[in-house]
Amino acid sequence: MQISCPHCNTALDVAQEHFGQQVQCPACSNRFQIPDAPTEPSDPNYQKPERQGWEEGDHANVNFGKSFLIGAGITIGWMLFMIPFKDSRFGAIFLDRGWVNYAETLLFFWGLTILMMKLKKNQHQGQATLLNLFPENIGKEINSSTVGDFIDNIYNTPISLRDSLIVNRIRKALELFESRCDNGEVAGFLGIQSDLDANRSMGSYALIKVFLWAIPILGFIGTVMGLSVAVGSLAMGDNTDPDALKESINNLTGGLGVAFDTTLLGLILSILLSFPLSAVQKREDETLTLIDTFCTEKLLPKLNDSKQLGTDELIEQAESIPQLVASLARAHETFLINLNKSTVQLNQTHTKLESSLDQAVTKLSDTSSELFLKSHNNLTRSFESIASGIESINRSLRQLGESQISGAIPKKRGLFSRK
Repeated sequence: MQISCPHCNTALDVAQEHFGQQVQCPACSNRFQIPDAPTEPSDPNYQKPERQGWEEGDHANVNFGKSFLIGAGITIGWMLFMIPFKDSRFGAIFLDRGWVNYAETLLFFWGLTILMMKLKKNQHQGQATLLNLFPENIGKEINSSTVGDFIDNIYNTPISLRDSLIVNRIRKALELFESRCDNGEVAGFLGIQSDLDANRSMGSYALIKVFLWAIPILGFIGTVMGLSVAVGSLAMGDNTDPDALKESINNLTGGLGVAFDTTLLGLILSILLSFPLSAVQKREDETLTLIDTFCTEKLLPKLNDSKQLGTDELIEQAESIPQLVASLARAHETFLINLNKSTVQLNQTHTKLESSLDQAVTKLSDTSSELFLKSHNNLTRSFESIASGIESINRSLRQLGESQISGAIPKKRGLFSRK
C-alpha cells in the first residue's frame, strides 16, 4: 500500500503485515500509525490536482552575500580568539603583520564557508537519492498507462527533498515521456541534463579557485612591503647614535618579519584551503555520477514506449472480429450492387453517346456537301459572267479600231488631189 508520512509527506510503500502498526518514517524519523486498510476518496467526482511543477533552486552555487557575511564573522571571531595569544609567535602572525594577513585570513574563512555551504547542499542531494521514486505497487515498468501514476508519486515526495537534482531530473524525464512516449528522446534529455548539471557544478568552484590564487599573491605583496620597510630603515646617513642604530636594526628585523610571515601565512592558508576544496569537489562529482547511474540503470530500463496492446485489449478486439467480418461482408455486397448499377448506366450512356455521335457526323457531312455545291455553282456563274464581260470588251475594242481606220483613209485622198 502506498501512503504518505503525516509529518513530512514522504511517499512510503508499506507491506500488508505492517497495517495498523506504529512505524518510524525513514525520512524524518517520526513515528505514526499506519491505517488498517487503504483509504480512497469516496467522492465519485474526485479528480487529481493539476500538476504545475515547482520552483527549482541552484544546487551548486551558494549565496554570495550570505557566505561573505558568515566568513567575515568567523574572521572577526578568530581575531578576537587570538588576542590572548598576541605575544606568542602564532598570535603575532595574525595580529601584528598588517592588513595583508587580515585579508588572507578573510579569504581563507570565506572560502571555507562556501565549501561548508556546498557540502550541506551535497548532503541534501544524497538524501534525495534514498527516496523510493519507482514503487512496485504502481507497476514494474513505465508505459503510457502508468507514467501518470509515477509522476504523481514524485509530486508526493516531501517538500524538503523535492527540490533536488534526482527528483527534478526524473520528474522532467517522466513528463517528457508522458507527452512524447519516446525512449530515445528521454535518453537524449537525460544526457543533456547531466552535462548541464556537471558544468554548473564545475563553475561553482571558480570563486574558491580565485581565493587559492589570491592568498599566496597577497603573501608576496606583504613580502615586498616588508622588504621595502626593511630597506628604508637602513638609510642612516652619517648618524652614529647607538640608540638610532638600535632603532634602525629593530625596524629592519620588523620589516623582515612582516615580509616572511605574510608569505608564510599565505602559503599555509592556501594549502589548508586546497584539501577541503578537493574533498568537497570529489564528493559532489560522486553524487552527480550516482544520479547519472540511477537514471541510466533504473529509469531508462523501466521505460516502455512500445505500441503493443495488452492481453485484455487483444481479447476484447478478438471478440469483436466476427462482427467486423460481417460488417465488411455487408459493405462488400453493397459495393458490388452499386458497381453493377454503375456499369449498366455507363453502357447506356455509351450507346446514347455513340448514336448521337453518328447522327452528328452524318448531318455534318450532308451540310458540308451542300455548302460545297452551292459554292461551286456560285463560282461557276461568276466565272461565266466575267468571261462574257471580257468578250463584250473585246468586241467593243474591235469596233472602235475599225471605225478609226475607215475615217483616216478619205482625208489622205483629198490632200493629194489639190496638188
